[in-house]
Parts: sequence; structure tokens; C-alpha cells
Amino acid sequence: MVDMAAIAAYEPRWAGVVELNLADEWRAKWVDEQELPANAPVNYAYATVCMDNFGYAFRPEGTEKWGMVEGATGDQKPEAFIKSFATKNGITVARIDLVGFLECKATRHNKDYQMGELTVRPLYVVTAKKASSTPPKDTGFERRRLPLNQYAVALRARYPELDDYIGKAALRYEIIRTKG
Repeated sequence: MVDMAAIAAYEPRWAGVVELNLADEWRAKWVDEQELPANAPVNYAYATVCMDNFGYAFRPEGTEKWGMVEGATGDQKPEAFIKSFATKNGITVARIDLVGFLECKATRHNKDYQMGELTVRPLYVVTAKKASSTPPKDTGFERRRLPLNQYAVALRARYPELDDYIGKAALRYEIIRTKG
């Protein structure tokens, strides 16, 4: 005989996968690894930029929400894309560390990729060596220096679906900073 009370009280211990919805165009899952797989089809990358007790937020001119370095990588390797973006915006990069990556599958709402097509979107932490006191003009982006706590709040407001991973990036930066 089946004990219905035991069934109702039982919580299964199945390994769960959190699936993210990125703008209805991608379904993604987080992979907590510090190396990209060989031949990973990277089409887009994210990076937080930090130096000392500050984070550097960016936004396209004329928009309201501050974000991190992000964008389509094109033919560049993701690290080269991030370094190029940071350099154009007055940041001298000391190091770039991979926090993890999103394995993404295109949905039927994606206009640029066929449904089910796979891509990888890495998230990096950039440790800056130097930042110009005024950001260069004509980059198409504005830059703002924020204390780390305010930086985290701004990023979480811009990327609510990436909240946990922004926290992982912040933790990684603190570890890098502590080790020197």
C-alpha cells in the first residue's frame, strides 16, 4: 500500500538545471568552468571591469541603463574583443579571467539564428591597470566609475537574469584583488 502522506512530504533530489531566458531569443544554461571548450561557437561576450574599489560601467550613448562590456565578438576571440572594447574606452587591461559561460540555444523568436542553434557566451572579469580620467569621445559609449557596491546594483538592474553570475564575477574579482 502506498503511503500518500510520505509521497506528499517527499522532495525529490534530482539534479536541476536552471534555464535562463535571454530576451526570448535564447535559452541558456550556466557552465561554471574557467576554460572555454575547444572550438566553442562564441558569438557574444560579457565582462565586468574593475580597478581597486571601483567598477567601470558602460552604456551606448543616449541610453539609460549602465552595463558591462558586452557585444558581438565578430571574428575576434572573446578576450581580444573585450580588450579592444576596454582600450577604446580608456581602460588599460591588466588581466582577463573567465568566470564561466552560458550555453545558449536559439528559440523560434530569434531572427538571426535557426531554432536550436548553439552558441556560447562567456562572462569575464577584467582587472584594469589604469583608466583615463576622462573617457575618450566618439566611441559611441559613455563610461562611469562606480564604487563596487553601486556597480553591482547597476549591473543587476541591467541584467536581472544574470544576477547570480554577476555575483560570481564580483567574488572572482575580490579573490584576484586579495591575492594581488
